[in-house]
Amino acid sequence: MSEKEIIKDDEIDLVELAKTIWAGRWFIAKVTGVFVIIGLIVAFTSPVEYEASTKLLPEATEGASPSLGGLGGLAGLAGIDLGGMKGGGGGGVLSTQLYPEIVNSLPFILAVMNDTIYFESLNVRTTSFDYFDNIAKPSFLGYVIRYTIGIPGLIKKAIVGGQQVSESRENQGFYRLTKDEWKLVEKFKERISLSINEEYGLITIEVEMPDAYAAAQITKRIEKEVTSSVIKYKTDKAKENLSFVIETFEEAKTEFEEVQVRLARATDRNMNVYSATAQIQLRRIENEYNVAFEVYKGLASQVKQAKIKLKEETPVFTVLEPVRIPEDKSKPKRFVILVSFIILGVIWGCTHVFFRHYILNRK
Repeated sequence: MSEKEIIKDDEIDLVELAKTIWAGRWFIAKVTGVFVIIGLIVAFTSPVEYEASTKLLPEATEGASPSLGGLGGLAGLAGIDLGGMKGGGGGGVLSTQLYPEIVNSLPFILAVMNDTIYFESLNVRTTSFDYFDNIAKPSFLGYVIRYTIGIPGLIKKAIVGGQQVSESRENQGFYRLTKDEWKLVEKFKERISLSINEEYGLITIEVEMPDAYAAAQITKRIEKEVTSSVIKYKTDKAKENLSFVIETFEEAKTEFEEVQVRLARATDRNMNVYSATAQIQLRRIENEYNVAFEVYKGLASQVKQAKIKLKEETPVFTVLEPVRIPEDKSKPKRFVILVSFIILGVIWGCTHVFFRHYILNRK
């Protein structure tokens, strides 16, 4: 070779490098051709996927907790404890950033995977768990990996035996899944995406499945599960408060009616009676009646306020973009795959030519 080196003092002579690559152009072309063939095989044997999506906009709910005012003192006189009503009925603030955690939680994923859906392309009704465990077939690349680097696992499974799927996945508050089930769960999680637009609070749910109709069904199911989970979280406290107020109101109503009857009887009994003792007893019952009436009237108002509070605390979700059955495939992106393999082939061929030339000249 001439005195010019491709690599000299850590600098690359671009002209010499171009000459080297040009000299090995046929080798690079052959390598690229091989990569093109591999790319075509991968592109046309990769499983087809469809993506369904929906967009939701949660409306903010605000409402001040109803004040008990002087009702607490009156209720205390009547022997009724309203301490449980303090703090109102508002649920805690659930940040939209927690929505993805809800979707990725194990109970949520298992509920979706065990839901029976219709796979239109196969004309069968089954669960996602059963579909990916028994029906879905791996791609060409999946077969290659399975019967090359995955051979040790196949041998181990043949010797030890496959793990049996547990009939009851939930036991005493915890879940027990086999390794195969965990793999299915993790792979299924990758098919679900829930993103939040922090500026507008817009929720986007996307689901990718091998069947277009199945993708739409799961997206709709997740939409319902997310909204119901959020509504439950936000309204649990308000519902608990409403139940407490209604229960207390019924107790106050019963006590008021009893005092009302006692007052009527005492009034009838002491009619035309001018005894001081009788008048004192009558005034005592009247005082009890007044207190019971104020508590009863106040709690009746509290029942109405608690119902309003529950309605205020219930989140409202506006569906900006409803779920639709996708018509176009989301995967495989054959053109992108082919171009990627062409680029890889060119890079691999050029790198091989360069290093081969460099090593030969070092010798």
